[in-house]
Amino acid sequence: MANRTSSYDDYRQKLRQRILDAAMVAFREKGIKAVRMDDIANQLSISKRTLYEIYSNKEMLLYECVRDHDEDMERRMAEQLTPDSTVMDILILFLRMHIEDSSMTNPLFYAELAKYPSVTRYIEERHEKQRSRSVGFMHRGVEEGFFRSDINYQIFNVMIEVFMRHIMDKELYKTIPLTEIFRNVIMVMLRGFCTEKGLNVIDNFEL
Repeated sequence: MANRTSSYDDYRQKLRQRILDAAMVAFREKGIKAVRMDDIANQLSISKRTLYEIYSNKEMLLYECVRDHDEDMERRMAEQLTPDSTVMDILILFLRMHIEDSSMTNPLFYAELAKYPSVTRYIEERHEKQRSRSVGFMHRGVEEGFFRSDINYQIFNVMIEVFMRHIMDKELYKTIPLTEIFRNVIMVMLRGFCTEKGLNVIDNFEL
């Protein structure tokens, strides 16, 4: 009996991950609104009832997709970094991964996230954690000699958030690819707070 229960739990866990993977690909490819729960069930050849037993509604599924995607990004970063990685190694890897990620995502996905309260709460909580980590990261960059010491990095973080909100509010992604926006603006900002040592590293890498 125990083996049967274990096998069933294993099946359900694998099915849950299959659902998350398939749903996230669909959301990022078509936008959230365009994807129905029926579409996901049909793609996976499972009944709609089975899907709803695991995720009772689309918002719950989207929430889990976003969390799973964030955790996957963190795992992938951790796998590529070493104890000897500098802040520049971390920053360049982070930017490369996120630029690549945005290149494979329909801008509608980002725009439509705001329509789901539980997801926006999660994103805001994540941003709050990132704000405190970001300042510490920047100070580490100052200590390592890559970042300038005369910059108020708390103000810098606010500027980044305002800029990103402006992109989505004004729907700039409809006329300019997000990857181009990120690459050009981020590079300007990055060069602005780097020391000569930091600039030397940037000039040897292409984002």
